[in-house]
Amino acid sequence: MKKKIIKPSLPADLKVVTFDEVFDPEDPYIEDVEIADCIVTLEDVRLVEFKSVRFNRVQFDTLRIENAYFREVEFIKCECINAELTETTLKHVWFRQCRMNGLLLSDSFMEHVTFEDCMMQLSSIGFTKFKSVLFAQCKLLEADFLECQLKQTFFERNDMDRTKFSQTSLRGIDLSTSEFDTLQISMEDVKGAVVNQTQALGFLDLLDLTIKDT
Repeated sequence: MKKKIIKPSLPADLKVVTFDEVFDPEDPYIEDVEIADCIVTLEDVRLVEFKSVRFNRVQFDTLRIENAYFREVEFIKCECINAELTETTLKHVWFRQCRMNGLLLSDSFMEHVTFEDCMMQLSSIGFTKFKSVLFAQCKLLEADFLECQLKQTFFERNDMDRTKFSQTSLRGIDLSTSEFDTLQISMEDVKGAVVNQTQALGFLDLLDLTIKDT
């Protein structure tokens, strides 16, 4: 049975502000606001924390952060191309219709996180633990999952052609509703994955088999 992904729970009356109005680099903690319609530069920032925050139509000109913490946070129609997040924790976070191509997420932890209708081509997620994470209707072409632990992770109706899973086990992971011609994965890591019949034929190359008509 699919475990429910818990979405962020935000106050109904969030004050709408721009990022510059609420961000203090000496005390990088932001809570209970909606940051909307602005350009944000966060470069080489550590120990930043966001709680009960909605980012709405925000363009991240630069997003390069370390040891960040996001809890009860929504990103709606945001642009964060080539963002770099290291040693970051995301809990109850929802990305909706965001452009996140080239995302680099490493040494991090995600729990109850949803990526919905997001552009994530050429993204790289490495050495990261997933717990109750959903990718739904996302573009994951040539994305790379490197040494990740996928616990209660779901892929629904994504474009995943040439997605790479390096030392990342797909045991128990259902890919059957997503589309791909090929995945870059070892035979060991694909064992136990749930795929449809067409997808299964594509994995025959891993077995080095020749199919002969009789």
